[in-house]
Amino acid sequence: MLEFLKHLFRLQFLLIVAAVLTGVYYNQLINWITNKTGDPASESLAVSYENSQELSSGEQLFTRDELAKFNGENGTPIYLAIIGTVFDVSKGIKHYGPGCSYNFFAGRDASVSFINGEFESYDVGKADDVISLKSNDLLSLENWQQFYRKEYKYKGKLIGRFYDEKGEPTHYHWKYLALLEQAKTAKAQAEQLREVYPDCNIEWSEERGTRVWCTKSSGGKQREWVGYPRKLFEVGANNFRCACIQEKDLDTTDVMLKQYDDCGLRAYECYYKVD
Repeated sequence: MLEFLKHLFRLQFLLIVAAVLTGVYYNQLINWITNKTGDPASESLAVSYENSQELSSGEQLFTRDELAKFNGENGTPIYLAIIGTVFDVSKGIKHYGPGCSYNFFAGRDASVSFINGEFESYDVGKADDVISLKSNDLLSLENWQQFYRKEYKYKGKLIGRFYDEKGEPTHYHWKYLALLEQAKTAKAQAEQLREVYPDCNIEWSEERGTRVWCTKSSGGKQREWVGYPRKLFEVGANNFRCACIQEKDLDTTDVMLKQYDDCGLRAYECYYKVD
């Protein structure tokens, strides 16, 4: 029995070695078989194996020039790239085909245009330079990428700003991912702030200007307290938002709060005009 097991393990080991060598020396092996036999079937075997290898990887690498050929003209498929990832959008030909609304995106990575809506001119040096975008824009861009992953077939990666010649992420890509993560963290923190300090109700009239006021449901947050309107300045924001503040939080130092001009300390509504 012991001898049988030794023989079995020895056989398994040899099979593993053979499989590894076949993978490593595949090209040399196929060429040797083809040259020795001259059999067309051997050539077919080589092509078949190469195709299966390509399919198993599930993706391709594109240069900018190669991607540009997939623009829907003369019956070609329509590909586009966003954040360096390539998708086949041929089924959306009514949108992406020649002369259609979004044909601008066909055969290229114009990630920035998903945000700024600029479809008139294409600058290869700036079209996919997304790092300068605002945090919320990076989040929107990721949502666009997820949309394409869900709705269209993924084809591969574009060699350039986001991926190198081996399909590996570039330093730029890692920097983008870091900024995206920061944007997600900031959004989560802002949402937490809105739980503690919900938005005011807001309306505008020509006569009285802007009215802000608090209720138990202002800001879409149902609660047991009303709160007092205050200007709340969030980190990184260019402006304030009106927040309803509980009595116990009026003197908080966790966020920057400012009372509205000409509005009582315990008033539930305030008015102001912007010059």
